[in-house]
Amino acid sequence: MLAAVRALGHATPEDVLAHLRAAGGTPAVDASTVYRALALLEELGLVARTALERRADSFHPAEHGGHLHLVCDSCGAVAEAPADAACDLAADLRRRTGFTADVTHLALRGRCAACAQDDPREGP
Repeated sequence: MLAAVRALGHATPEDVLAHLRAAGGTPAVDASTVYRALALLEELGLVARTALERRADSFHPAEHGGHLHLVCDSCGAVAEAPADAACDLAADLRRRTGFTADVTHLALRGRCAACAQDDPREGP
């Protein structure tokens, strides 16, 4: 399971299942096994969970953490940005509300540069 997550980068449980089945080595693996294994890997600190898609959480190797996920609502592209790009937001939230935000697993939804450029409603 961990090798599949590492190979895929960011993957839903369904992506992991499809990857395992396509690899041919584990045809008997079912979805519930994948979900349980990912939950255990998360508990052990080997993978991290982020809500990249609206349909299912995505998992990535824990050593690949410490970044923001930028998810385009138009084309579905997922880009990354350094977690420190959200430091001002986290500091402002703490100052205003006392809430300490973990921005290392933050997914921001919007439009990528290419989709924004293609939309005449977007400014320069």
